[in-house]
Amino acid sequence: MTELPMADARQTDKNRKIIQAAIKTRNLASAANNTKWNELITHMRQRTEWCPSYRSKSITGYISEWDVEWFYHLPFPFAYVQWFDIGLWQEAPSLGVLLPRTYIDHTQEISQVVSQVGFEFEVQADVLRIWGYLPKCYEDFPPAPEL
Repeated sequence: MTELPMADARQTDKNRKIIQAAIKTRNLASAANNTKWNELITHMRQRTEWCPSYRSKSITGYISEWDVEWFYHLPFPFAYVQWFDIGLWQEAPSLGVLLPRTYIDHTQEISQVVSQVGFEFEVQADVLRIWGYLPKCYEDFPPAPEL
């Protein structure tokens, strides 16, 4: 049996030095750890019906594209992750070509999991953002709905 990569995969001394330098230069404080990331990864990998999309921003500034593969495409090592977005809406099966698309909202379920793990997070529109580091970065986060 092969072991799937977890939050600390690809962690090397070189990576640690890059991460520590970026944290110090940008005056960041850790808001997550490998234990929390591993709980989230394990939960998402165990889902059978639907896996949410995700993307992340590295502390070096890189923002990934959206992806749905929770086994090997994750941003390893997670010590680089400044924030991690999870898409909360699933497109429902089509009822017909002429009818508008409908969505299944998984906000409550995923928010509950993320909260139980102990992450610092917020939800705006159809995206849940987990912060790997503080202060919070709202770059490219959907705007909050106007009340």
